[in-house]
Amino acid sequence: MRKLSLFILALGLSAANAQELPAPSPSATLSQRVGLTDFTIEYSRPGVKGREIFGALIPYNEVWRTGANKATSIEFSADVIFDGKKVAAGKYSVFTIPAEGEWTFILNKNTELWGAGDYKEGEDVIRIPVAASETEMTETFSMDITHLSSEGGHLEISFADRMIAVPFMVETNKLAMKNIETALSESAEDRLWLVNRNAANYYLNNGLDKKQALSYIQTAVKLKEDNWYSHYIHGQVLFSMGMNKEAVDAAKSAMKIGQMEAKESEKEFSYTQMLKEAMDKWSKA
Repeated sequence: MRKLSLFILALGLSAANAQELPAPSPSATLSQRVGLTDFTIEYSRPGVKGREIFGALIPYNEVWRTGANKATSIEFSADVIFDGKKVAAGKYSVFTIPAEGEWTFILNKNTELWGAGDYKEGEDVIRIPVAASETEMTETFSMDITHLSSEGGHLEISFADRMIAVPFMVETNKLAMKNIETALSESAEDRLWLVNRNAANYYLNNGLDKKQALSYIQTAVKLKEDNWYSHYIHGQVLFSMGMNKEAVDAAKSAMKIGQMEAKESEKEFSYTQMLKEAMDKWSKA
């Protein structure tokens, strides 16, 4: 009986020790794709709670963990450029040095720090001066990636009445070209036309080498002549190169194929107006 009582007591103690309670500074994870680069930020979110923050709770001109609890971390899947400095893909801790006018943004190699107690400047990867601006009160410390484009964005850090925005760039075109090369070498033969068309479309939409775009789309049309959209992309590429008559001819081919397909399926070709407008624009240019 005594052994049974001790066993029940042990179970009770175990359950009590395992109870979960709310954290004063709850953890958060932010995931964001920028172009072809994946970002993951892990941080804890302290609150203002009526306290004076900068220049008091968080001293000026001292390294701050930039959050609470374990040092904030940021991870990116490809190289990222901060203030003209390229940082290799990987995981880093985030620190800042707040000041009244300008902060210092820091990425550090040591991602296992708890706060800034064992922080070493020698393990910094970059240090960037960033202007701090006054904002409306941010009660809970917040990090976000804003001003998104396929080429970059801003890493924003907001707390109390201060905010910094760290601009960065990603090498999307470099990654995309590598992906195109891989797809061209690994794609099944019956899908090569689509790989070439997608490559041409990417080059066209991003203002890249027009001759290469033309080569890709010509290959796509040659491999699959009965796709109306490929002919339309062909026309767009030709028009971008000033070859207006040839562009109109490509649009006519797209129209013919599209209307024939629609007729066979007893449907209306819904892109007739778009192609007419393109031909009108290209013929008048």
